[in-house]
Amino acid sequence: MNNIWELQSDHPLFRYFTPEERSRIEALAKVFTLEEGALLIDEGEVDSTLFAVEDGRLDVVVSRHEAPKVVASVGPGDVLGEVSFIDDSPRTVSVIAAEETRIRAWNKTTLVGELKEQPELLAKLAIALSELLVERLRVAVQRQGMVRPV
Repeated sequence: MNNIWELQSDHPLFRYFTPEERSRIEALAKVFTLEEGALLIDEGEVDSTLFAVEDGRLDVVVSRHEAPKVVASVGPGDVLGEVSFIDDSPRTVSVIAAEETRIRAWNKTTLVGELKEQPELLAKLAIALSELLVERLRVAVQRQGMVRPV
């Protein structure tokens, strides 16, 4: 892979940020703890918050035309909400704390507002989010046994 920036971290959001840049971005987030069973994301809601799991585990739940079903579990280092963060679309799944979970959450307006004066940082975040989405698309395509996306 030919990257514009050197990889700095294995965290999907911060892969191109220097430690100082990462600290700056992390400081823009709200950090909170969800108790087991608490709802983080409600399917259908319109919210453009981006989340990263700091500690704990969350269950991703789908309930379209059927009983709710856990389709994935995520843990430390995982990112959620990137699609709605990018395009302000309604949430497509619900996310519930499977255990006590520490979350870092970025409000889109706040984060973009802080980074608009530093386009390189905004570009690093945009590329990292794009790569995260592409990785998820490839996994979904492979699970379905479809041809690899171009």
